[in-house]
Amino acid sequence: MLGFLRGDDFKSSTIAPVDGSHKGISKDNVFKRSADNAITPDNPPETIFDTYRTMPVCDRVREFTPEEADGLSELARVKKQNATATKKAADKHEVILKAEAKINRHGQRMIRNEAEFEVKTQGYKGTTAKSLHGMRPRYAAMGKGLEKSEQLADQAINNLMAQL
Repeated sequence: MLGFLRGDDFKSSTIAPVDGSHKGISKDNVFKRSADNAITPDNPPETIFDTYRTMPVCDRVREFTPEEADGLSELARVKKQNATATKKAADKHEVILKAEAKINRHGQRMIRNEAEFEVKTQGYKGTTAKSLHGMRPRYAAMGKGLEKSEQLADQAINNLMAQL
């Protein structure tokens, strides 16, 4: 019973950082990535600016040889069919490229969403860390107040013991 009155029980463990100390609330601990490959400005994926394509770029007009030009009269019917096929191919080429552009647009949107998630999550962690730091003086005040109460109680008990 006297151990309790002397405050011995309070010395056995620390419930809260009443001395104002902190542990683990540093930028190295607070701002951990949510995953090793989380997308941040210093950790973009190597493939971030890759382009999804299934066919090569059509980047020049085809040049014909004189021999090919001489054979055009024989191939007129075939060329007419090829012209129709080329138009059809160009139409499908456009459809494919538009679809691939959409895939890339949505893929980049997903990457931006992941990066936005990461920055928001880190912001929430930072807000929590700031809040915890803001509590440190209050805990320190509680600790000082408890120390003062303990000293006053010890003094009163010593005065009582001296009278016995």
